[in-house]
Amino acid sequence: MSLVPLKDILGELSEAMQENCSQLPQNRTPAMVYTLAKGAADIHDGAVNSLKPSLPPTKEIACAAGCSHCCHLPVVTEAITVLRLAHYIRTNFSPEAIEALRTRIAARQAQLLPLDSASRRHFRQACPLLENGQCTAYEARPLICRSFNSFDESACRTEILEKANDFYMEGYPLPFEVGSALTRGMVSGLSSAGYRDAQLDLAAALGVALDRADAAEAWLAGEDIFANSLVA
Repeated sequence: MSLVPLKDILGELSEAMQENCSQLPQNRTPAMVYTLAKGAADIHDGAVNSLKPSLPPTKEIACAAGCSHCCHLPVVTEAITVLRLAHYIRTNFSPEAIEALRTRIAARQAQLLPLDSASRRHFRQACPLLENGQCTAYEARPLICRSFNSFDESACRTEILEKANDFYMEGYPLPFEVGSALTRGMVSGLSSAGYRDAQLDLAAALGVALDRADAAEAWLAGEDIFANSLVA
C-alpha cells in the first residue's frame, strides 16, 4: 500500500472522529462522553489491525506484557478519555483500589508541584495505574498509550528510565499515525461542539475526575474542571 492511500485513510478516520464528536451537543450525557472515548479506542485498534497486513512493521515489536518502561513517561491525553477512564475505574475497581489509586495520584502530584515545565517533561515515575508492571485500566487506556511501541526494549529502558531526556524511540509508525489522526478529529469535533478538549496530564486530570462524582456532568456543562491539569 502506498503512502497516498494511507494518507486518505487517515484523513477519513480523522473526519469520522470529528463528525462523531461534533454531535455531542445533541446528546450531552456522560454516557455519550464515554461512548465517544471508547469509540475512538475501538476505531484505533480496529484500524491498526486491518492495516497491519498491508503495512507490516519492518522489525519485530519489542513490547510485551510486563514491559512498562513507557509507563514511566508523563502522559498527555484528552478530557473525554480521562472522563471515560474515571468511569471505567469506578465501575470496575473496588473502593479500596480506588482509594489506593487516589493516594498514588496525590503522591505523584506532590512531587510534580514544585517542578518547572522543563523538569516536568523529564519527570519519570510509574503511572499511578501501573501495578506489578501491568496497567490496571488497560481496556480504557488513552490513544497515546495504544499508539506507543518500540523495536528495542533495552533502548526504552536506557532512554526513558536512565537518561530521562527528550528522545526519539524507533518503533512501528502505523499506530502513532492512526492515533494522531483520531486525536486531531476528536479535538476538532469537540471544539466545533463548544468544548476545549485541551492537552491534559493524565494523572492530574484523573485525580480531578475521581474526586468528583459529577465530573462528566460538570465538564459537559462547561465548567473548566481540568484547568489545573493542563500541560504547559
